[in-house]
Amino acid sequence: MEQEKTFEEQLEAAENKIKDSLENLGDVEVRDAMLEKASLQQKYSKYEDAIKTYIETLPKSVGVGKKMDVHFLILQIYLKQRNLEKFKDHLNQQQILLDQGGDWERKNRLKVYEGIYCLMIRDITKACKLFLDSVATFNSSEIISYNEIVSYTVLTSIICLDRQSLKKKVHQNPEVVGVLRENQVLKSFLESFLQCDYKTLFQKFAIVNENLSHDQYLSIHRKYLIREYRVVFYSQFLESYKTVTLNNMAKAFGVSIQFIDRELSELISSRRINCKIDKVAGIIESSRADDRNQLYNNLIKQGDYLLNRVQKLSRLTDL
Repeated sequence: MEQEKTFEEQLEAAENKIKDSLENLGDVEVRDAMLEKASLQQKYSKYEDAIKTYIETLPKSVGVGKKMDVHFLILQIYLKQRNLEKFKDHLNQQQILLDQGGDWERKNRLKVYEGIYCLMIRDITKACKLFLDSVATFNSSEIISYNEIVSYTVLTSIICLDRQSLKKKVHQNPEVVGVLRENQVLKSFLESFLQCDYKTLFQKFAIVNENLSHDQYLSIHRKYLIREYRVVFYSQFLESYKTVTLNNMAKAFGVSIQFIDRELSELISSRRINCKIDKVAGIIESSRADDRNQLYNNLIKQGDYLLNRVQKLSRLTDL
């Protein structure tokens, strides 16, 4: 059996191939040889050298698509290194190239890369939108699996979408349905939320919480996400009631009265949930925002402001 060549031997062979291509062949062959060298450097974790070589191939890359392909390779390295600043720089360069005439395939690939970046910087709303757009056109298996993209779509959508949109865009989405058959925890998590089965929801929520702590992109945001989920869950429950007892809410979620009291008190004090707790009576009073009254009050304020301006102009005219 032939012994595998060392990195140095393979690198020398790659450089000789580049030299030969420069002397005897065209730009296409030179570019291919340079990409082989960069790929070799990347394989052996010589990331800075690989990035330098990839960048050197850009002048030899004819057309927007070829240039975008090189930037995708660079983005993969920066993603592995978690270098968010450089990753963002190359995302911006990709967007510029895309505006110059990139095709749909590369546009869809870029959405996945950008979505992952949004996860890492905790822009959950934008990540949700990008992943929803990517589910039906996914073609970025070099950095993430399709099942993972669907999982992130579900996890972000529960926080970001209203109930009707969540049901239509996620729960009834054929691509999502197909993947969730293999992920019963996430399937039950989504369905119990939509069906207002809060006891089951909290049971699956505990498993989701544990999974988030091991997630490569979301683990650092776990506490934030858990808090956002609780806001969504409690808000949906309270929307159905003008008043409800702490005991009934605790039973619905399968937790103690003390737990619900503590959770709601924290969220009320941070103004994340509109309700009040009467601890003497053991009752939660919902405080729904009245959009019609808010619009009316805004109209009155604007009318008063306009009237004052007119009166000032009238006095100036009399002078």
